Amino acid sequence: MAKVKTSFFCQNCGAQYSKWQGQCNACKEWNTIAEEIIQKEEKPDWKSTATTVKKVSKPLKIKKIDSTQEVRMNTLDGELNRV
Repeated sequence: MAKVKTSFFCQNCGAQYSKWQGQCNACKEWNTIAEEIIQKEEKPDWKSTATTVKKVSKPLKIKKIDSTQEVRMNTLDGELNRV
C-alpha cells in the first residue's frame, strides 16, 4: 500500500508548501492555505506475476545447437577466432 502524503496549497495562487502556515509567501494572502492529499500510483511489485510474462526456455543438447547462422567477427588472431 502506498504511503499517504499530504501537502499544503494556497487556494488563491496555487503555491505549494510542505507545512501549514498562516500567510502565503507568494501572494501575501492570509488563511488561504489548505491541506491536500497527494496519492501516487502504486508501482507493481517486482515479484508480481500478473504484469510479467514468464518464458521458460527448454534446454538443448550441445549437438543440436546450430552455430553456423551466428555472425562471427574476425579478430585477425587465429587462436582467438577458433575459441
